[in-house]
Amino acid sequence: MPNEQTDSKRAEKWTFALTVVSLIAGGTVVAGFVDRWSGSESDNISVAASTSVSVTSTPDGGFAEDAPEFSYVTPTAVYPTTIPGCESVEAPEEDSFFSYILDGSNTYDDPRFPWFSSAKAAAMSDAVKQALPHDVELKFASPGNSLQFGPIYAPSNTDGLPEGFSLEDLASTTASGTLVRDGKIGALSLMLHSSSDPIPSCVAGSLVERRVLADQSVVDLQDTWSETNGVRTLGRSAMLYGIDGTRIQAYVNDTNNDGGRDAESSGVVPLTLDELATLVEMPQLRITAPIPPGTAPLQIDCGGWADESSGRELDRGIVDALGEALRSGWRAAPPDAPDLGSQLGDLVLAENDTTTACQDLVARSGGNESRLSISITSGQPLPTPPNKYDPSYDGHPLSMVTSEDGSVIERDESRWENAHRSVVVTHTGGTQVTVSSSAEAPNVPMTFEQLEFLATTDGLEIR
Repeated sequence: MPNEQTDSKRAEKWTFALTVVSLIAGGTVVAGFVDRWSGSESDNISVAASTSVSVTSTPDGGFAEDAPEFSYVTPTAVYPTTIPGCESVEAPEEDSFFSYILDGSNTYDDPRFPWFSSAKAAAMSDAVKQALPHDVELKFASPGNSLQFGPIYAPSNTDGLPEGFSLEDLASTTASGTLVRDGKIGALSLMLHSSSDPIPSCVAGSLVERRVLADQSVVDLQDTWSETNGVRTLGRSAMLYGIDGTRIQAYVNDTNNDGGRDAESSGVVPLTLDELATLVEMPQLRITAPIPPGTAPLQIDCGGWADESSGRELDRGIVDALGEALRSGWRAAPPDAPDLGSQLGDLVLAENDTTTACQDLVARSGGNESRLSISITSGQPLPTPPNKYDPSYDGHPLSMVTSEDGSVIERDESRWENAHRSVVVTHTGGTQVTVSSSAEAPNVPMTFEQLEFLATTDGLEIR
């Protein structure tokens, strides 16, 4: 049996039942409610009461006696107890709350963490998706919501770290997605970092089983529930303490998101404990695992340009068809058109908008380089020409023309720190195609004619 850390507080780091991360100017605020989950695999728990936390807040973030109360409840741990795979079990401690503010950045290439890169993230993402059971579907979503590992967020320095936490503990990469199995939904998330900390002791309520692998790595399994404002969420997790310093946690619940206020529960967790263990035990996820040759690059998240999203929800077939139309149309581009690379047409769903397909690219022509953004959505009204005599008219768009088929073509341009040009085509059926290009001097953006050639490509209407 590997050495176990006698300080049970180490186990708390990976049992956050409630975690809030908010980006603010100048840093990140992180708050976590540390909870030791019950060691029971069912609701038949011999306890006198449940662990709970209540927070009363006003809409503006303040606190008031008459504001609605937020409650969070989990089972209380049974102690003394025995846990399979544990030589001994420590008593749980009282739940605690911590918060901190740190400056940092998101990046795939932080020299402080040489084990991680965008290629490593792509290889791990592919491995997780391929390892899902054959009857489990990963719901079509944006790259960031499709089990793709994101960049590492790490504090810029070690000043002000919460007590008991190291830089390694806080520098993690995460991946999340929605699973569907037998018509039931569930949210899966994985978090990975490196650590030199010893393996923690078994603590009552923190796990239901401990497994020791052939290389002496350890996997802790958990099966529990929680209630937020009276709504129950079922959850399971697997935590790997790799002998090489890898730390991987996989968590899955029975909701369409992380179990927050807008969660819709299916009542069935889509992965078993054994299946979760299989995920975290994969050698491809170890920080020391090599990157397979030919690993495809990560898909890049992008956003739409529509002010309001009222179009139809896009499925993979529609998005792929729109992408093929772009590739086919650009093959007929004029000889002086820039090179858009082989990834043109690899459209993805926009972040937080299932009605928009988009893509960000780099356009190259000779020594010139510019950024290109493509966005396609539906449910948009035809724009009306601005009143140029209205005192509020600011000169934008530069032009608006109605074509023979009734679609409206807008051209616009702005110059601030860089030059930006855009062409927006709105079809009578509500499809809106936005193609924009920007560049920093001495580079220049694509021409209006080139942008319009793309935006008016046949086959880009969503029907």
